[in-house]
Amino acid sequence: MPDGREEQKRKRPYEHMYPSDEEIIAMGRPVSWQTVMSICGLRSEKETALALMTAVMALREEYAHPESAERLNRLHPDLYLPSDDVTSPFLIPGLLDVFRSKGIKRCTYYEPFEEKGIFLLNQTAASDVCGLLQADMIIADVKRRSAFMSIYDSFTTLFLMEDQDMRSVVRAMNWEAVICSDTACINWYSQ
Repeated sequence: MPDGREEQKRKRPYEHMYPSDEEIIAMGRPVSWQTVMSICGLRSEKETALALMTAVMALREEYAHPESAERLNRLHPDLYLPSDDVTSPFLIPGLLDVFRSKGIKRCTYYEPFEEKGIFLLNQTAASDVCGLLQADMIIADVKRRSAFMSIYDSFTTLFLMEDQDMRSVVRAMNWEAVICSDTACINWYSQ
């Protein structure tokens, strides 16, 4: 976010003013995990994932890494970590572009308990999709050959595509990713 944004918004000195999706899209700029790791002195994606999950108390005490989580405090006050459980607004345009590039016209979205529906890719803006995304929300093409979701109590977005070379998708979209094999667990950071 722009320098000084939080300072201008808050009413009390220690109030934390997390930006809305609209502010993130309009004024924010994504920062690579490599940059975050460099600033914080974290040595790997695994250590970064464990630090983030420790910081939001998503790990039991025996799996937590408090010394790594403490390093996240080295970040500049106007650099915000993504929200846990929710897909980053910065990822949505690229995800929709990948769906469109595969000829997908309609997507379904659903949340395990309440929300569900269908949207047309050519009539839906990224900001509209951000409004749909809640914790544990899954968006998939209607034939369920491609899907993405945020993993509960983590900062991980899971992206699945049937019969697709994921390395080429990640490279084409200029994403940072941990590409899991058929034998990798969804909690890759604990292996």
